[in-house]
Amino acid sequence: MSKKRGKSARATIESKLTSSEKPSSVEVIVRKKLLGEAPEEHHFVVADGKRLRNIIELADALETMSEAVFMHHVNETRNDFSNWVKDVFYDHSLAEDISRAKDKVSAQVVVLRRLVKELL
Repeated sequence: MSKKRGKSARATIESKLTSSEKPSSVEVIVRKKLLGEAPEEHHFVVADGKRLRNIIELADALETMSEAVFMHHVNETRNDFSNWVKDVFYDHSLAEDISRAKDKVSAQVVVLRRLVKELL
């Protein structure tokens, strides 16, 4: 029942927007979310104690992170960086790309490419 209410409310909001307003409002939300800072309770605390607040800091941390710390977060059973990007920044595409990276250089390249794409 609540799903039905949620859909009709969303439909009502969408119907109030003109077609030219819809893409720009969605684009702003996506960019702000990906390039923005996570709330403090959702900062990523790396195994070495470093705290990451955003995707840019993730790219920087991957640069200097030891292989042991990286492997603590990324192994055959999990990928904490991918999960953080998906759960906090709601970027499923970037999260999927990060999950395919099996070493820290590859993960950093994926993150940096996405940041460059967002900034252009």
